[in-house]
Amino acid sequence: MFRGIIHFFTSGMVLSPMFWLGLGSGCYLGKRFGLEKLYDIFQGYDFYLVAVGIAFVYTFAFNHVYKGYSNTVDWEETFNRFLGNTFRLVATTILAAVFFTYIL
Repeated sequence: MFRGIIHFFTSGMVLSPMFWLGLGSGCYLGKRFGLEKLYDIFQGYDFYLVAVGIAFVYTFAFNHVYKGYSNTVDWEETFNRFLGNTFRLVATTILAAVFFTYIL
């Protein structure tokens, strides 16, 4: 268990803005709503559209991937990073909301 926690902090996941945004929004949702309301929120598509929009703006405005040492953007890798940021934001929000619902 301790090795997992150490790997979590050394992997760089804690430095991701999508992680912190997901943790903050999960804390807010978990404290504000109960499990039934959270289930309704996560079942609807509005939550996922907002997460995709936030990850899109963050990735394509601030988090490009460049090819080698040039100024050319690697669009394929940037799109893959966009998908990863979206998944990280959604997963962190859902897990944090459930966690804080049970804690608070």
